[in-house]
Parts: sequence; C-alpha cells; structure tokens
Amino acid sequence: MLGVILAAGKGRRLSPLTETRPKVLLPILGKPLIQLHLELMKRLGVEKVLLIVSYLKEQVIDRAKHLAGEIGIDVDFIDQGEELGTGHALKTVADRYEDDMVVTYGDLYIDIDLVSKVLFPVINKRDNYIVGVDVEDVSRYGKLVLDNSFVLDIIEKPVEKSPGIINSGIYILRRDTVKLVNKISISPRGEYELTDLVSIAREKGYNFIALRIPSNCWQDMGYPWDLLKVLKLELSRLREKIIKGDVENFVTIRGPVIIEEGATIKGATYIEGPVYIGKNASIGPNSYIRPYTSIEEKAHIGFSVEVKESIILENAHAAHLTYIGDSIIGENVNLGAGTLVANLRFDDKTVKMTIESKRMDTGRRKMGAVIGGYTKTGINVSIMPGVKIGSYATIYPGVVVYKDVPPHTVVDKDWR
Repeated sequence: MLGVILAAGKGRRLSPLTETRPKVLLPILGKPLIQLHLELMKRLGVEKVLLIVSYLKEQVIDRAKHLAGEIGIDVDFIDQGEELGTGHALKTVADRYEDDMVVTYGDLYIDIDLVSKVLFPVINKRDNYIVGVDVEDVSRYGKLVLDNSFVLDIIEKPVEKSPGIINSGIYILRRDTVKLVNKISISPRGEYELTDLVSIAREKGYNFIALRIPSNCWQDMGYPWDLLKVLKLELSRLREKIIKGDVENFVTIRGPVIIEEGATIKGATYIEGPVYIGKNASIGPNSYIRPYTSIEEKAHIGFSVEVKESIILENAHAAHLTYIGDSIIGENVNLGAGTLVANLRFDDKTVKMTIESKRMDTGRRKMGAVIGGYTKTGINVSIMPGVKIGSYATIYPGVVVYKDVPPHTVVDKDWR
C-alpha cells in the first residue's frame, strides 16, 4: 500500500498567509497540516508516502523530511510542475507506480483518530473508497451522489445550498483504478479533476463506496476563517492543563491549557482556556490570553496585550499595549505599541472579507484581520474588521487601515 499526499497547491484564497508558506504548512496547535496526514498514513500501516509538491516545494520537502524522521515513515517527493489539478497530480504517480493507494488532499484538517478508525477495516478490501462528510451546505464542495453506500457521481460545487454528503478528499484506490487516471480529460475549469475518476471507473465495473464521518472531524482549509474554525474544534477537545514550560508567580490559569516546553509565562498574566502556547513562546508580564487562542512557537505577547480567539504564528511579536481579536497574525510580524485589531462592526452584521477580488461573508459576527508574514505596524495603528494585510508590508504610525493592503506596500496617512 502506497500513500499519496497532494501538497502542491498554493492556496490563493488563504492569502496573505500563503504568500510566505504553502498551505500544507499552516499549523494547528503547533502541528502543520501535512503532519496530520503523515501520522494518518503511519497508523494505516502505509509503507511509503509520496508527497506531490510544487509551490514553495523546498519548504514542504525540508519540513516533511524532518517530520517523517520523527514519525518513522519513508517519504519521497514528486514535483508536479505546472499545477493542473488533482487528477494531474495523481497522474504523476500513476505513471511510475502500480500499487493500491491511500490518497489525501494535504491541505485538509482531519481528526486522525476517527479517520483512521473508519479506513483501517477496509484498507485491504477489493473496492475503492471515498470518505464522505455530512455538511449543512454542499455548494462549496463536491457533492456525493449515492445509491445506498455506492458512489454514482460527484457533482462539483452544486448551485443549490442544501445539506448532504460531500467528498472529503480522502480515498482508497485500487491499482487497476489508479491506472484509469490517465483517461481523465481536462475540465471546463482547465484542470484535470480527480473526482472524474469515479464515473470513468464505474464504466469499467469498479465500485466506489462511501465511508461517512461527521463534519466536526474534518475541514477543508479554503478560507482564512476556516483556520479559526478548526482552532476552536481542536481546543474544544482539550480537558486538562498540560504545562511543560515555566510559569512565574502571580500567573492565573483558568480552564484547560497546553503550555509547551521552553515557553515562559511571566507574572500578572491571566490565561483563560482553552488556550495553546507553543514551544519557546513568551507571554507577559500582565498579558490577557482569552479562550480559543493559539500562540505558536517563539511568538511574544507582551505587557498589557490582550488576545482573543486568534492565531499568532511563529516569531510574531506584540510587545505592549495591543488588542488582537479573532485574527490571524503571520510569522515574524511585529505589531507596534498601541496597535488595535478590531473584530466587530458598528452595525453588528457579519464581517465580509475580499477573497480573490470577490466580497465574501465570513459568517462570523466577530472577525478581525489576517496579516501576512514579516509585516510591521508602527505605534497606534488601528486595523478594521475583515482587513487583509499582505506580507512584508509596513504600516506607518497612527494609520487607520480600512481596506486590504497588498504585499510589500508602505502605508502612510496619505495612502489610498
């Protein structure tokens, strides 16, 4: 059995977070998404894993090699080159290997325990399998058309918004089915869609059977706010205090937390779990960390800084007098003193965000900003709800940021 993880995509809708890293390296509680998939393959007894790479492939290769050594699994890499869809990605494997395969989309959040429990009993059976997810709205995904448990077709992004079962992007494919991937034709979107393999295989007499999991065990990382959704899912499962770092006197910790090795929590800090604090992070003194917050490795939250339901990525700094609400702060960002990241509209409506030039409703009444890596703000900067700031941007002191900022942009009071 061969494992295949599709890890080539850029994740344009996740910009600016993916301007400086591929989406499969976005972390959830200290673990990049790709790690979840490698751990799943290990549990399923997969002997070798192939990672299909392209965008910022050096980052993926370096991190995956390190993780594979820790997990104890053999990995190799195939450069997809031009990204022409999921079917094209699998073609690069089918031309070189003749094996049964476990295939996953590497940008998915998955509950490893549940998914492995569902897949393991059928890993060596004859049929092909697709893991399906029960959702309230199928219009964002590929809807499974079923006859009992047999998959008849996959309809990509149906117009009607309705409950149903969608394709999770997790497959078990038998070797004879894998060979048929070369029969996939280019779609109207200009891509080779792996989902077309279902109808091609059925014509040849090969069945696809749906295996079902609940929606709280899976999430497609399509938009920045999906990261916040997954963060809440993961932290809601936390039930205890796991403290490996150094906690000074006069620190208050309420509720479940994870404080990783090397982290320092300085005096007069108040932590209200569930909260994750990564390795070698520094918190305080006199910080307020509110529920459903993740502070990743080597990040610094300093004096009189409040963070609520946010993700602070590696090496980011908010040293003093700052508020961060319902936001994602990229790696190596530096927020100057007095920076305020607002998360609530005056009219109390849900916050909208611009994704690939289209205004989209996040579905969240509270949604702050998404700030790309290596950006700096001066003192007393205010950032409005739903704003995205690109990587390597500079925001001058006292500026109010009302609209999205492209990467590598300098924003002063006269910027339009």
